[in-house]
Parts: sequence; structure tokens; C-alpha cells
Amino acid sequence: MALVALMFASPLAAMARETPAEAAPADVVQELHDFYAGQDQANRDGLTSTELAKRFYSDDVIITGEGDVAARRGIEASVKALDDWFAYLGPNGNKGCAFAVKDTVVSSDRDMASVFAVLTCQPNPPATTKEETIRQLFVLKRTADGWRVVREMWQAGGFGN
Repeated sequence: MALVALMFASPLAAMARETPAEAAPADVVQELHDFYAGQDQANRDGLTSTELAKRFYSDDVIITGEGDVAARRGIEASVKALDDWFAYLGPNGNKGCAFAVKDTVVSSDRDMASVFAVLTCQPNPPATTKEETIRQLFVLKRTADGWRVVREMWQAGGFGN
């Protein structure tokens, strides 16, 4: 738990001090909504896990979630995480998934952001027989290639569950 606190404390604390959520610049918030919508579309278009990871994550990403014994680090680990998720969902199950952005905080320099989101995946029998919902916290940075996730933390369930 201490690792998680350290991973998120500095960027999020700085963002919270610099720009309150309600004052987030509308154009940057729209860019972030578009980023997630673009990932949803790329997923539905059938991009490979490698292609999806490279358009979503930074090379130095750190991902951790419910039940993980250690954080996954780097783009290759993110590809493996996607491969594992897609295997769990079953054939083409990932095409029924979509992000819903719940809250966005943008730094005053407009190059760092945090996003609370919920990923919902429709049932894909026989692999999954119920809707899968995951709440996530993402920390993103603006790069030459656009926004990329540098930190991700996830847990089963939506907000309010």
C-alpha cells in the first residue's frame, strides 16, 4: 500500500494544489475524453494488444491492481496485462468494452492529468456471463505522441460498489 501511495502522491498532490477539478481547462478535459474514446474505437477496430498498449501507455508505465502481487512495469508488461485481460474476456470480448471518464484533474502546466474512469465490458458467453466493471485511476502525461498513461491502478467494480 505504501508503494501505491508513493506512486500517486507527488503528481496528484501537485495537480490538486495547482488546478482544482472544477477548474480543469475544458479543452484539455476534452482531449482526455477523446483519448479514451479513441482507445475504445481502436479496441473495437481489432488492434493487437501491442498496438493498443503503445497508443495508450508510456514506455515506462506502472500498472497495479486488485490481487496483483507486484506492479507491472514497462510497455512489455502492459502488453502482457492486455493479453491476460483479453484471454479472460474470451474471443472478441474486448470489443464490448468501453471507458467512461468520471473525473479529470489537469495540472496547471496542462501536461499532466489524473483521470478516474470505469471500464465496462459486456458479457461474452461462454467466457463471461455477466457485465465486467472495473474502476480505475490513471495518471497521464502529454508526450510528442499525445496523451499517454504513466500510472494505472484498478479494482473490480464501479464507483459506488
